[in-house]
Amino acid sequence: MDSLKPTLGVPKPPTRPVFLRLGSQLLPAWLFLVAICPAAATVRLHVSPSGDDAHPGTPVAPLQTPAGALRRLRAEHLAGRERVEVVFGPGTYHMEEPLIFEPGDSGTARRPVLFRSAGQPGDGPAIFSGAVLLYPEWEPLSNGIWQARAPVDLVSDQLFLGGRRQTLARYPNYDPARRILGGFSADATSKDRASRWQDPSTGFLHVMHRHMWGDSHFRILGRAADGTLQLEGGWQNNRAEEGIHPEHRFVENLFEELDGPGEWFLNTRTAMLYLQPATTNGLFRTPVELARLRHLVEFRGTAAAPVRHIRLEGLGFTHTLRSFMENREPLLRSDWTCYRGGAAVLTGTEDCALTGCTFDQVGGNGIFVDGYNRRVLIRGCEITDAGANSIALVGRTNTVRSPLFNYHQTLPAEGLDLQPGPLAPDYPADCRVEDCLLTRNGRFEKQTAGVHIAMAARITVRHCSIYDCPRAGLNIGDGCWGG
Repeated sequence: MDSLKPTLGVPKPPTRPVFLRLGSQLLPAWLFLVAICPAAATVRLHVSPSGDDAHPGTPVAPLQTPAGALRRLRAEHLAGRERVEVVFGPGTYHMEEPLIFEPGDSGTARRPVLFRSAGQPGDGPAIFSGAVLLYPEWEPLSNGIWQARAPVDLVSDQLFLGGRRQTLARYPNYDPARRILGGFSADATSKDRASRWQDPSTGFLHVMHRHMWGDSHFRILGRAADGTLQLEGGWQNNRAEEGIHPEHRFVENLFEELDGPGEWFLNTRTAMLYLQPATTNGLFRTPVELARLRHLVEFRGTAAAPVRHIRLEGLGFTHTLRSFMENREPLLRSDWTCYRGGAAVLTGTEDCALTGCTFDQVGGNGIFVDGYNRRVLIRGCEITDAGANSIALVGRTNTVRSPLFNYHQTLPAEGLDLQPGPLAPDYPADCRVEDCLLTRNGRFEKQTAGVHIAMAARITVRHCSIYDCPRAGLNIGDGCWGG
């Protein structure tokens, strides 16, 4: 697996030295290679939250946004021609769009592309945030609730006050001492409870499976004539027919349930934001961040045209939207489904890496390695409080011969495709996850893992600490292609 390391140095001399004559002297042949193949120069672009994308990207005149830095690389045709480093100064970069790498942004083994935190002594991290930054003009409403105008057309399901995730208005109220769902109640969906909600269609129902090995999620569409709730969802697993738990459930995102410290609600129809803060001390000086992006970084390549030799190093990722309603694609012969997304999404890459990065309080998956990927390296990363899986490596079902999805599906023996090996290259292979700290995944989805692997080959997970998981530390969903 050492082939994952980019070959940035000088070629090694052969085991039996070859000599060439220079005038009257015999010199090792490898010295001639050094002369004709010098190490590539490094071009650096500097970025700062206080910069400007019209700047040249120097230390004294930095660019401002990750997307602006990538546009500059493209405009100057630097990728693949030079060793490139994009250096991000300390601070938070509130992103309006994901950073998207395409095949034309690729580096090479000798001329890689590196996006990194400045990493100077005393500097803070460079953090990519998927939230909009607000300083609301709070006004008192009633019962400890404050209200403020929010941006029109903003849709969000994660709010952070002073950098910490707050609780979307829910019943029963969140209690960290209660192990299951932070609190549950059988009457969360009762007719009496639902009758209190002026607009049930804003709400969600979260419920454990009857046998407690996972959960399901539903959007509340409204009330039927008899007062019962109309629901849409429950597709987050392959065994929905086993039913949902009669007691272990809660509802959220309902204004009338805004009655506890730290709870909030966003009325998207009136563009009003409501918050019941745990304390009003410093409230008017404390910024509010509302998630608006589901992905922060995407690598978009294919097996035929991959993204190559791009590395992200020492960067932080935070504040993304939740994805529990998008988690609906069934995987092979297991309970599991998946959403092919996350704070960082790699599709169609070769020799790309994330090293020393942190993922904090993202709403869905931390890192999702999707379909064709070869020699991805995830090393030294810390992923904490992810809404779904910390890391997932999942191939495409078009690669699998005679695929079956649900436990109850069968295939006649004469219908089996007995040819060994995959049908297509669209799966992760020869990838490594090592020296990572993966903790407290599944904050919103309970059928999750520290590392989730499906339809992949030769994946190495080593020297990782994985704990506080609701379902699995390491989940290998199938035995496709071994290794």
